[in-house]
Order: sequence, then C-alpha cells, then structure tokens
Amino acid sequence: ILIGRSTPHEIARETIDKLEQAGSQISVLSGDISKQQDAVRIINQIQNSLPPLKGVIHAAGVLDDGLVQNLSWQQFTKVMAPKVAGTWYLHQLTKDLPLDFFVCFSSMASMLGSPGQGNYAAANAFMDALAHYRKGQGLPGLSINWGSWATAGMAARMGDEHLSRWQNLGLQSIGLQEGMQALEELLQLGAAQIGVIPINWSQWFQVQTGTTVPMLKDLAQKESKQSEEGWFIQQLEAVSPEQRRQLLVKEVCSQVAQVLGITDPEQIDSQVGLFDIGIDSLMLTELRNRLQSSLGCRLSATALFNYSNIDDLVDYLARDVLENISFEELEDAATIEELNPTEDLTELSTDELAALLADELYEEA
Repeated sequence: ILIGRSTPHEIARETIDKLEQAGSQISVLSGDISKQQDAVRIINQIQNSLPPLKGVIHAAGVLDDGLVQNLSWQQFTKVMAPKVAGTWYLHQLTKDLPLDFFVCFSSMASMLGSPGQGNYAAANAFMDALAHYRKGQGLPGLSINWGSWATAGMAARMGDEHLSRWQNLGLQSIGLQEGMQALEELLQLGAAQIGVIPINWSQWFQVQTGTTVPMLKDLAQKESKQSEEGWFIQQLEAVSPEQRRQLLVKEVCSQVAQVLGITDPEQIDSQVGLFDIGIDSLMLTELRNRLQSSLGCRLSATALFNYSNIDDLVDYLARDVLENISFEELEDAATIEELNPTEDLTELSTDELAALLADELYEEA
C-alpha cells in the first residue's frame, strides 16, 4: 500500500508496473498523512477493503532550509507537518493493531546536526523520540537516521551546491542496494534508533566546531591530529614570518574552495568579494566554522561580513586573531568598525542583520 499527496509521476508509475508484473499487488492511495482527516480516512479504507495492515514505513518529508534566525514560522510548520503530525497520526491510528514493524525514515540531521536545517533536524528528532516511546510501550518502533541516498529520496533531488556541501563535510551517499540491505537487516535487530551514515570521520571532525556530540566523544579522540582544532597553526609556525601571510591566504582560499565545491583553490581571486564569487549566508556559516576549526579561534558572526574579501579577511586574522604569531609587517589598513546595530539598520541586508543578531545572542550567552 503506497500513500502520497499526489498521483505517482511517470518514473514511479513505471516502477509500480514492474513490481506488479513481478507478482506484487500494489494499492496506491491518495492523501496527506499530516492531515488528521486524511490519515483517518486512509486507515479506515485499509481496514475495510484491504488485507490486515501488518507494518508501517513512514518516509514522508519536505525541506525548506535556512539559518534558524532567518526561518519563518511557516517554514517550520511546513517541514514539521509530515514528520511530526504525520508520524503521530500513524502512531495513534495503528497502536492497537498487531503490527510487525513501525519504521520511521528519519535523518542524520537529528543525530549529527545539519547546518541550515534546524527545522528539519527538529522534525526528525520527533520521529526518533516517538520510536523510543513506542518501544517503551511494548510496540514495534524503529527510527533510522539515514544519510543521503545516491539515487532516491530528497538528497537525490538536491542541487549540486547542497551535495557538494555534504561532501565537504565527509558525508558519502548510500547506494540503493546498500540501503535496502541495511533496512532488511535493521528490521531484525529490535533496536529503537540506528544511524546509517557513510562518513569520513576525519574529514567530519576537521570542520566541526563547538561541543562534540556526546556519543561521538570517544571516536573524536581517536582521530588524527589533523582533526584537532588549530591544526593549521602548526603549519604557520613552521615557516618564516615572511611566508606566513601567503600561506594563510592559501588556507583561506582552500576553505572557500571547499565550501563552494571548487577543485582548484587557485581559481579564486583573493581580492574579489566573497558574495561575488557565490558564497551565500549559509555557506558563510560553514566557512566560519571551518576557519574556527583550522585556526583554533573564535570568529564573531559579523567578521566575514566586515572583511568581505579574502585579502582583507587575512589581514584581519593576522592582526587581530592570530596575535601570538608573528607575521611580516602588514600594510596599514583602516580598521573596519564593527557594525553598530543601533545605526543605519535600514542600509543592512537581511544576512547582515541576521549575523548581527546571531553575534549578539552569542555574546549574551
């Protein structure tokens, strides 16, 4: 029994036809499982006219990404609906049925976090919690925190820039056969929650800043020194003061290239503005995290806005952030004043205002 808000598209229809030709009996029902009246109607239809329901796989989900401070409530409710309301209605309407399995297709976002997907992470966390709740009630329940699928699911429909960003974090794709085999095995385990995430942990820890997820602390400690915060400082200290600025420029260009998915960092002009070469506010957050990790420092939320090209940013890092490291004498540069949130707000972009707010909240905390 397949349930969807719309009729199957051509590719889905072809797949259904192949399954039916192979001997499967498939019923396609239309409805929005996040709407209670649709959920009730569908479950009643199954009970009244179809064989007994023995299992549920809830794989619905939508994306509407953005930095948390920029998200509207509508963006939250849109993403929450299928994961929260839909999962809850399915739970309520089937909890008294003798199900063999109740599987939620959750995401790695709620297990490891995902920049720009706070609403999606929260929605999937509800799925995870409900699976544990069902287990506690003696009901079948499994939440699978999937990584990205190579040829199916939302990841397969994402743009190249999103996929490149995931690859930069060390995340790899799940092949269709690998994913189906994993699902088959997980159904036999009896666990409430399991992550299926192909990942390069060394690369992952290298770009992460802040507190490590508790369950990953032991793994983080085993990673190489390259994964430790401030690993690039050792490279700076190993060269003469005259060489350090150019080395720092190369490091920042390399991190920008990683964020943009550019294979050759030398293509990047260090005098061109970051926004002019394709960096958006979400990428800027990733770049900030990467620099904080490689330099072992804390950068204000407005730093990358104030010093908008790589040359200016490098001079700022050399003068004001890496104070304990000697550089060759830098050209005098006018200090860019921190944006004053009480002046000229009407001249600031939405991204600049969001950065100011994030920085203010960080300082308050």
